[in-house]
Amino acid sequence: MQQSSAKKEAARVTLVGMWLDLLLGTIKILGGALTGSFALITDGIHSLSDSVSDIFVLVVNHFAHDAPDQEHPYGHGRFETVGTVVMGMFFFAVAAVLLYDSVKRLLEPETLAVPALGGLLIAAISIASKEWIYQYTMRSARRLNSSLLRANAWHSRSDAISSIAVLIGIFGARQGLPWLDVIAAMFVALIIARIGWQLCLDSLKELVDTAIPREHEARIRDTVLDIPGVNRITGLRSRQSGGRILLDLRIQVNPRISVSEGHQLGEICRRSIQDKFSNISEVLVHVDPEYHYDSQVTDLPLRQEIEAHIATLWGDLIDDFDSSNIELHYLGNGIEINLYLAHSPIDESQARILAQALTAIPAIQRLKIYSTVMETRVADIE
Repeated sequence: MQQSSAKKEAARVTLVGMWLDLLLGTIKILGGALTGSFALITDGIHSLSDSVSDIFVLVVNHFAHDAPDQEHPYGHGRFETVGTVVMGMFFFAVAAVLLYDSVKRLLEPETLAVPALGGLLIAAISIASKEWIYQYTMRSARRLNSSLLRANAWHSRSDAISSIAVLIGIFGARQGLPWLDVIAAMFVALIIARIGWQLCLDSLKELVDTAIPREHEARIRDTVLDIPGVNRITGLRSRQSGGRILLDLRIQVNPRISVSEGHQLGEICRRSIQDKFSNISEVLVHVDPEYHYDSQVTDLPLRQEIEAHIATLWGDLIDDFDSSNIELHYLGNGIEINLYLAHSPIDESQARILAQALTAIPAIQRLKIYSTVMETRVADIE
C-alpha cells in the first residue's frame, strides 16, 4: 500500500475511534455521577484516555508514514515505535491515579454508594460499541501492518473488557455488595496498566533492534534457499521499524560467476522475499563467493597490482598481451587467473612457461588459458 493511502486509512480509522471514545467517555462519566457508580466513572476516564491516545496516534501517524528522505533513509517508522512507548507510559500514569483513588474508597466503606439501575444499561452499550471499534481498527492494523494502530485497537478491546467488569460490579453492588463497584474500578485500572506495560515492552524491543521470531526467520531462509544458484545463507540479520522488517542477508554463490550474475541472484532474493512477506520493507543482499568464509588469505592484492606484475612477467612472452583479457577469481586459497588469447594460440610448453613466471606472485595459485577463435556479437533488436 502506498504511504499516502496508508496514512489516510490510519487517520480515518483513528478519527472514528476518537469520536466514539469522546462520546462514550462523556456518557459514562456523567452516567456514573448520576447513578453513583465509581466504576462507571473510572471506565469513562478510561474511554477519555482512549480519545487522548487517538489524538496522539493521529499526530504520530502523520510523521510515521512519510516517505524516506536524506535524514531518514530507512523511513520514519520509528516515530510510530516511540509514540507507542509514550502511549504505554501514559496508560501507566492513568492506571496509577485510578488505583490510588480506588484504594482510598475501599478504606472508607461508609462513603460507598449503591449504583442506580441505569449504570447497567450504559455499561452494556459501552461493551458493544468498544468491541465494534476494536474489530474495525484491528482490520486496518492488519492491512497496514501498523503496531500503533494495533495498540490502539487493543486499548479499545480493554475498554470493552473493563466495561464487563463494571457491569458485574454495578450488579453486585445492587445485590448488597457495594465494594464490588470499587473492585471493578480497580480491575479497570489494572487492565490499563497491563496494556501500558505490553506496549512499552514490545516497542522497547523494537528500539533496541531485537531480531524477528525464529519461526519467521526460518520461513525467510527457506524462501532464499529455494532459489537456484544460492548455495547457502552465511548471514541473516533482522530488525523492525514501525512494524516493518529490515533485513541484511548474506548469500554464498559459485565464485566463478560474473559480478552481474551475482547481482542478479541478489535481486531475485530481494524480490522473492518481499513478494512473499508483505511486512518486509527493506532487504539488503550481500553476495559472498563460495570459499569466502573458508579463506585464510586476507591480504590478496587487487587487480591493478596484479596486472602490473603480470605485464612485467609476461611482457616478453606474449606479443598481444592485453590486461582486458585477464579474468580474476578470488578463491579460498588464493587467486585463479583466466587468460583469454584472441590471436596467438600457444602450445603446452609455452603455457608452462607462463605459469612458471607467475610463481613470483605467491597469491596466484592457478592459471587457465583459453584461446579465442572467434568472437560474435548479437545485433540490437528494436
